[in-house]
Amino acid sequence: MNPDSLMIRSANLLGTALKDTSGRKLGTIREVFLERDTGHARFVIVELGGLLKAAGKYYPVPWRALKFDEKTSGYLADITKDKLKGGPAYDRDQLNDTAYAWSEQTERYYSVDPI
Repeated sequence: MNPDSLMIRSANLLGTALKDTSGRKLGTIREVFLERDTGHARFVIVELGGLLKAAGKYYPVPWRALKFDEKTSGYLADITKDKLKGGPAYDRDQLNDTAYAWSEQTERYYSVDPI
């Protein structure tokens, strides 16, 4: 496999649906947070759909919880909509505040080891 075929442009990732393993939409990927020293993706920020769009809240999901689905050329996560809705949610200011420790809270909630 050509290594270039394993890359995705950020423009193609942002705005795409994150789906559960059954193919049901969980939300829309709005942002990707990268580790600044390594360039590794750490989190996607998911916005729920709906009338009020969860009142301006965004849901971080660890990148390691995502799997690329070749069939749909999209991302799947082995989580339910209820698990996502019950998880850590933040507004823009909180996501931008490194002292808020949202990454640690999110990793703990999804039971993934920090990098």
